[in-house]
Parts: sequence; structure tokens; C-alpha cells
Amino acid sequence: MRWLARRSSVPEMDTAGACARDDDGAPSAHGQLLTEAERFITLFHAENPQAGPVGVRMRQVLAEVTTYGTYRHTPEELAFAARVAWRNSSRCIGRLYWRSLRVRDRRQVNTADQIAAECFGHLREATNGGRIRPVITVFAPDAPGRPGPRIVNSQLIGYAGHQAGGSVTGDPAHLEITRLARELGWPGGDPPDRFDLLPLVVQASGLPPAWFELPRDAVLEVPLRHPDLSWFRELQLRWYAVPVISDMYLEAGGIRYPAAPFNGWYMCTEIGSRDLGDVDRYNQLPEVAARMGLAVSDPRTLWKDRAVT
Repeated sequence: MRWLARRSSVPEMDTAGACARDDDGAPSAHGQLLTEAERFITLFHAENPQAGPVGVRMRQVLAEVTTYGTYRHTPEELAFAARVAWRNSSRCIGRLYWRSLRVRDRRQVNTADQIAAECFGHLREATNGGRIRPVITVFAPDAPGRPGPRIVNSQLIGYAGHQAGGSVTGDPAHLEITRLARELGWPGGDPPDRFDLLPLVVQASGLPPAWFELPRDAVLEVPLRHPDLSWFRELQLRWYAVPVISDMYLEAGGIRYPAAPFNGWYMCTEIGSRDLGDVDRYNQLPEVAARMGLAVSDPRTLWKDRAVT
């Protein structure tokens, strides 16, 4: 089980585990799927002995793959897959809490408006009145001849990037999604603001993308203040409380879920250094340093470190 950045079948298996191959000796598509399925199902049963004999489940999977070209995870398998994917995310320090992940199985939801509504429900559940909870919502997987839905936004919540000439108002990281939203009919801020919430852009299977305004009650934003520097509030900075990653695949047992928004928690350093401090984002460090009276002519003074802190 793993997360795959978006940017970026087992042919019939006998009881000995040998998979069918194409004439050229390469594993067939069904064979590859069954191989991945067996690896996943074996791990699931090893960590969940109460699930029963692995052989019984694999015979069910084999029958589904033979008939439909794919198979369907049970709700328990899906929850396990999502949690273990977080457990396997070596770059995420929050993965220590993988067992606490709340899994919302929404594979039956198909239309863009229903998907958007479930995403807003995810935000409300994850925000939890400010006591953030890790949540994942899993929508329909890719299937033979029918791709699953996609969420175009990199996160469910984000700020628009409005470009006028050579200047950008808002988040330069979101210029492309902002242009797409406007092409789809989103009016944007009037006048544009540097913290305009982007709409959610959803693409249901086989249909063009559609945009949906985020309900205000689903988004918790935090105005940023400083306990000692009274002028800091004059910067009028804020950020949203829940980072819900929405442009990555969840893959488990050969099944790929292209829409599986997931959130853990923010770290203050991430917001300060990457989102608000990065020169290619909001680039607030020079302004903070100037108000602090720091000498910015030489990086060896560590003015950036002091400003971001």
C-alpha cells in the first residue's frame, strides 16, 4: 500500500501461485493484478487473523478478476490499505498515528456534485471544531475501461493565484488551477485578494471537470498574530487549519484509487517556511525582517532564520 504522486489483473493463478503469462513470456495484465492482490491479501490476513483463511479470500479475488478484470476490496481491506499506506509514508512524521486514521468509504459516490459534497463533509469531520483529526475519504477506483474520479486541486483547501501582467496576487503555486477554475466559470474575488479560497474542481469519470465553491463552515482559517510584536497583525496573514492532500493516488493490491483525499496535521514550520516564507510563494520574510529591523544585505546574518522563526 502506498501513496503515488499523480505528477508524475493476475492472469489466472493456480493453487501453487503461478500466474498466467502472455505468449512472449511476460505476465499478463490479470497475472500482474493477481500477484499484487495476493501480496496485499496475505499481509491483510497476517495482521488480521480474525479475517479467516487467506486461501478462501484469494479464490474470491480470482473469480472476480476472471469475470470482471478487477476485484473489489472489502471495507475492512480498504481501511487497512489506507492506514498501512500512511504507515509506509517514510517522509511523514505523523505516520506514527496511522492506527487513528478515520477511513470514509465513498466508493459508491459517482457524480461530481456528490463527490464535492463528500469532500466538504471530510473537511468538517477532519476540522472537528479545531481539534484536527486524520481522515481519508476514498472514492471509486480505476477499473477496466472506466477511470475513477479525479480531484484536480492539490489540496481540498488552497488560495488562488491571480496573475495580472508580471505580478501575482495570492499564491503563485496555484496559478494553473486558478486559470482552470476561471475557464470553468468561477468568478474569483472582486477585487482579487491574496487569500481567496479556491473552488474545488472535480472530474467525474468520463466527464469534463466542474467547480464547486467551498462552504464557509467547512473551512477553518487561522489569523496569524504574534504575542510580542504588535505590528505583526498588520500583515493580515492567515492560513487554513487542515491540509487535505487530494492529488495523489492510493494504491493497494493492484487497485488504484485516483481520488482519495487525506489529511494529517500541519506543522508551524511548514506554513512559515514553505507557504508564507518561500520566495516563490507568499515571500513574506523580507517584510517581516524589515519590520524587525534586521540587516538583510548578507545571508550570513541569518536574517531569514530569525524572520521565519
